[in-house]
Amino acid sequence: MRTHFHFQELHQYAACAIAVAGLCIWAGCASTDTKTETKSESSPPAKSESPPPAPQKTAQAPPLPPGVTLRPERDTSGVWLADGFDFHGYGALYIRPIVFDAVVRPNEAETRTKAIQYLGERVYEELIGTGLFPQVTMQTNNLQTDVHTLRLNMIITEYEKGGGGARYWAGLFGAGQPVIKVRGIVQDGDKVMCVFEMRRSGDSGDARMSGAYMSDVDIQRQDIDDLARDLTGFVKRTAKLPEPARHK
Repeated sequence: MRTHFHFQELHQYAACAIAVAGLCIWAGCASTDTKTETKSESSPPAKSESPPPAPQKTAQAPPLPPGVTLRPERDTSGVWLADGFDFHGYGALYIRPIVFDAVVRPNEAETRTKAIQYLGERVYEELIGTGLFPQVTMQTNNLQTDVHTLRLNMIITEYEKGGGGARYWAGLFGAGQPVIKVRGIVQDGDKVMCVFEMRRSGDSGDARMSGAYMSDVDIQRQDIDDLARDLTGFVKRTAKLPEPARHK
C-alpha cells in the first residue's frame, strides 16, 4: 500500500507540474501578444509617400516654325531667310522680352536672371550701332503705329551657368564652361522673315586658358558679347552693309 501511495503521489505531483507549466506558457504567450499589440498601437503610423517631384523641361529645343530649315552660316548655328528678305525698308526694330525655354535649375536662378538681362542689353546696343534702323527699342510705348516695324523675338533654348571646379581640371576642353544658346525669330507682323540660332560656351581664350580663375558670370558675359557682335555681323551681311574687321 505504501508503494502504491507513493506512485500515486508522484503521479499527482507530475500532473500538477504539467498544469502549472502549461499555464506559464499560456501566460507568456498572452503577455507577448499583448506587448506586440501595445507596441503596434503606440507606434506612429507609417509615413505616406512624398509626391513625385515636378517634371523639369527636357533639354530638347522647341520646334522650328513650320517650313523653316536652317542652313549653315558664319558665326551661327544656322539661319533661314524668307525669299527676298534683307533687313532693309523698316523704320523701327522692336526687341521683344526674351523668353527662357531651357531647363530650369534651382541653383542657376541668379546667373540666369543676369544672363537674360545682359543679353537683351548687348543685342540692343549692337543693333543700334548698325545704323540700319532709324529706331531700335525694347519698349512698346516707344513704337509708332504708322512706322513699318520689324520684331525680334529671342528664345534661350539651352542654358548652363558652368562651374569653376570642372574648368580647373578640363576647362580647356570645354568642361565646366557656361552655355547659352539663343534662337531668334524675326517677324514682320505675323509673317516670319528670318530665323537664326547661335550658341556660345566659354569661347574666349581667357575662358579656356584661365577659366578656373574667372567667375561663371564673367565668362558668360564674354560669350554674350561675342554672340551679340556676331548677330550684328549677320544682320549687316544680310543687308549688305560693310562690316568692320575685328579679331576674336
